[in-house]
Formats: sequence, C-alpha cells, structure tokens
Amino acid sequence: MPAADGTGASSAAATDPTTACATATATVFGLDVRSQMALPFLDGARAAPTGRTLDVCEQANDASILPWRGELDPICDQRDGEGNVVLRIEANPRDGYLIWGPGHGAHLLSPDGLGLRCDRAGSEDGRWQRLLVAQVLPFAALLRGLESLHASAVALSGEAIAVLGDSGAGKTSVALALCRLGANFLADDVVALERSGETLLAHPGAPIAGLAHGEALRLERAWQPREERVLAENERERMLRMNVAAEPVPLRSLFFLDRRPDGPATVHFEPLAGARSLLGATFNFVLATPDRLRRLLDSTALAARCRVERVVAGPDVDATQVAAAIAQRV
Repeated sequence: MPAADGTGASSAAATDPTTACATATATVFGLDVRSQMALPFLDGARAAPTGRTLDVCEQANDASILPWRGELDPICDQRDGEGNVVLRIEANPRDGYLIWGPGHGAHLLSPDGLGLRCDRAGSEDGRWQRLLVAQVLPFAALLRGLESLHASAVALSGEAIAVLGDSGAGKTSVALALCRLGANFLADDVVALERSGETLLAHPGAPIAGLAHGEALRLERAWQPREERVLAENERERMLRMNVAAEPVPLRSLFFLDRRPDGPATVHFEPLAGARSLLGATFNFVLATPDRLRRLLDSTALAARCRVERVVAGPDVDATQVAAAIAQRV
C-alpha cells in the first residue's frame, strides 16, 4: 500500500509522542501493536513480533474524529431491524478508514495500515476495545497483506483447525470445547492468514473470546469459567480471557457448522469441494482493491486444499459433542 501523504492518520501516529514510548505492546493478527494507551483486551498475547508495526494513539479529548477532516465515502453501513446504525465504515484515499459504531467509539485507520487513532469518547472501555479487536485490527491486517476468515480457531498437534458458520452457529463454543480437549486457543471470530510457500499460516488473535450469554449458561454445566477469566460483559455477550497460542501454525482443517432443526442426533461430516464456500466465509468484503482481491482468491485456493468439511448436527447436539467429533476426525 502507498505511504501516507502527511495528512492522514499514519503520519500523525508516527510522529505523535504517544507512540514514541509505547506502554502497551502486543502481537495479534500478525501485527505488532504499539500503544501508549492500556489495551486490556490484548493483555496475555504471546506471539513473537512479525515486523508489521501498527502505532496506536488516542485522539485528544477536545477533538473528536467524528466527523474527521475531508469527505469520507460510506463503504459499509450495517443497521439493526429498526434502522439504527450498528457499524459504519467510511473512507477516502487521503485520510484512510473511519470505523465506528454507536457506543463503541471511533477508530481512524491510515490508508497504509501503519497508524491508528482511537476516539473512545462516549464509550465504555469494554465496548470500544471490542470494536478494536473484532473489526479494526483485522482490517489493519488486510491492509498489511494478510487475509482473513470469519471463523474461530484452535491449534491442535501443531496445526490450525478453523471453525466456521453463520452467526449463532456456535463457532466460539466449539473452539472452547476443543480447548477443553487439549487444543490451544488461537483466535475468536476472525483468523488472520499469511501465505508461506504453499501453506497458509494462521496467526494468533487477541487473547479473548466473546460468548453469547445463552451459550455461556449452557456451557456452565460442562465448564464453569473462573471468575478471573471474565474480562467484560454487555447485554449480548461475555468476554473471556483466554490463554492464546504463542505462534502461528499451518492451517490444515476447516469445518463449517450447519445446525439444522431437523438435523441428526449425532454429528455427521460432509465434504465441501472448491473455494466458493470459503469465499463466502471471508472477513471484510469492503476492501476490494485489485491487490486484495488477487490475494483473496489465492488464499481461498490454498485453503481449499485443506480438509474442508460441513459439520451437520441437530439442535440437541452440544458443543462438546461437536468438538469431540472434530478432534477424532483430525
């Protein structure tokens, strides 16, 4: 990506005194995040630096980045059933990408993915950091040449297993259940991938997992999270502190969860051929530069060489049963 021209967030972050002496450093999603602000959602990250630095600074209290200078075009506008904005991304070539949501703060990511300004005004600490790890940092990884899947992932026997599926399918629950069977937690919701020869390496994400309250209650029968592992809660989910893997591992297996009201009482596996289903599981389609699209097609073609299967189960099959079947499968 081209360097910032001096007017965008990248130059500001590179020269801002807040990044000259970073108090928080962590390597997540293949990025070396350096920030003066405390970032509790990144505490516990153990991956070695990759050399892809992202300098993070906080917007001054007397100046909001909503709206930012210049005209930004909307490229993503997600709304709820009542028409209220849930997530909005605006962009222009000079200033970069403004990513925000009501009550979740705003984040201005430079065009080259080197700098980030965070405006957390009006947002609780857990909410703005949730947006940071769920959307902003994975977006920055895309700008720096990595690809990503909308999936949760674990590392087992030195290989990455990605669990994919629609929202509410239970990706996080299955990943946590795999960890209880001996796997190492790798990432929740978004997995950053990097090509290494003919292999895709899955990078460790943030050391947290977001679990819907309903699913958390169901899992408590099998696994009671220790009190100190609950990092934050909101009306939708519980954020759990996780022991994350310390290094990227080769991606070897991808399992698409398919829960059906009339599904079988035991777990069934069906092969999935081709890369079309993988394209549908890609994180972030709003970045559609020619370079990114070529990388996306290349990555999905490589991923299609892995074990790619659909996991079919009925409503009474719980996450522990699905995880046990997957572990036996691989």
